[in-house]
Amino acid sequence: MIGSPTPARILVVDDEPRNVKLLDALLVRQGYTVVTAADGKAALRLAAEQPPDLILLDVMMPALDGFAVTQQLRADPRTRLIPIVLVTALKDTGDRIRGIEAGCDDFISKPFDHHEVLARVKTLLTLSYYRSLLDEKAKFDYVIDHMDDGIVVLDEALRMSRINTRAATLLGLDATAASEDVLGFLHQTFRTAYAGDLRQDLGSKNLTCDLERPETPAMQRLILEARSTVVRDPDGRISSIVLLLRDVTAARKETALKQNFLGLISHKLRTPVAVISLNASVLQDGVFGPLPQQQRPAIDAILETTQKLAELIDKLLAFTILHEQASRLAWESLALREHLGQLLEPILKRAKTKPVDLKVEGLDQAPPIMINRSAFDLIMGHLVENAIKFNDKDRVQLTIVVGQRPSVLEVSVSDNGPGVPPEEQERIFESFYQIDKDFTGNVQGAGLGLALVKRLVAASGGAIAVRSELGRGATFAFTLPVEAVGA
Repeated sequence: MIGSPTPARILVVDDEPRNVKLLDALLVRQGYTVVTAADGKAALRLAAEQPPDLILLDVMMPALDGFAVTQQLRADPRTRLIPIVLVTALKDTGDRIRGIEAGCDDFISKPFDHHEVLARVKTLLTLSYYRSLLDEKAKFDYVIDHMDDGIVVLDEALRMSRINTRAATLLGLDATAASEDVLGFLHQTFRTAYAGDLRQDLGSKNLTCDLERPETPAMQRLILEARSTVVRDPDGRISSIVLLLRDVTAARKETALKQNFLGLISHKLRTPVAVISLNASVLQDGVFGPLPQQQRPAIDAILETTQKLAELIDKLLAFTILHEQASRLAWESLALREHLGQLLEPILKRAKTKPVDLKVEGLDQAPPIMINRSAFDLIMGHLVENAIKFNDKDRVQLTIVVGQRPSVLEVSVSDNGPGVPPEEQERIFESFYQIDKDFTGNVQGAGLGLALVKRLVAASGGAIAVRSELGRGATFAFTLPVEAVGA
């Protein structure tokens, strides 16, 4: 079949061995694979077991004739699209009409001409190929139109060329009418939580951002998570841009409630924790008199625990504040060559539990990136601290690689720890989620770090992913936009 890496498979059906042998020899010489059947029942069984690309079917056969076999082939979903050529000595117009009504695609008259047979086989194999493509496209279109997520396809000029039913419902557009400027419509109807230029960046990289339609007297609030994918042809030119839209209104509302709760609890806890820490410190210093030696370990434990609790509260507050403000953070040019060393030094000093071997690659050639400095510090800080904190080896091997791709910089943080199980690799970026203690041996924190990292990376115009093999460590890699030349 055209476009197929294997030879076309042709089923020859005839109760005359001489005819079967003749067609088999003719077709095999042309590179086709030939399967034969001596009667209609065998033909139906072979066609159902492994549908061929074409069937050459004799009309005059005992039990089931060619007309009956054709009808049954057309009634079976597995064989309904296979081109069928009736090979017949019948000349009557009524017989030909009967064959067409049964569902055949063409006729070859007996005795047949070799050149005619090969020409018709070639033509009908082409028909079979395009018929199968149309059938697959119909199935694909059905799936797309019945997805729970919305799909919008833009051409290279960012004009809408296709929209599925779900996307039309979410956006309030007519699914049968193409919009010349869907981005203009989105700009008028939705607030876009994206710090860069959406119209400019859509054609250069994959993006993730929220689209929010504010509540009005006529409509409820709607938040859509939009993910874009740039599709290129073999020459690297943009052929289309696909937008995946997902209704996350309920999820974002739940997250907001959690953030508000965290913020409230954190603020309420700061004062009593500070009081405990202050009084324990006063007792430790002997302000109220000498501290008995047997009581000192208890006071030291109180101070150490309250310090950890204070750090956790600060992280909770940072999460609630930065998560809320992520899409509104001001970007600035940041030179990693000077900044990264200053950032890593205090983190490594805090790693007192085990030695850390750090290797940094590609930093000298790294161009300036566009990001909020505080956001970058938090992203790198969490990734490096996690690589150390969850490491199960006596010595931590930590590698940071900085590499450039078109318009973006990729930063990866690799470790020699236990790795991340495949089933956990998506969930670790969810808020409040942590891998089971039995696997990591450590459950410090609240499971908010990677959720915030993903949020900040996405808000900065990048993406983050994890690559890992169990027992062989993990690599967290994220991309960030490079500062435009002359900006």
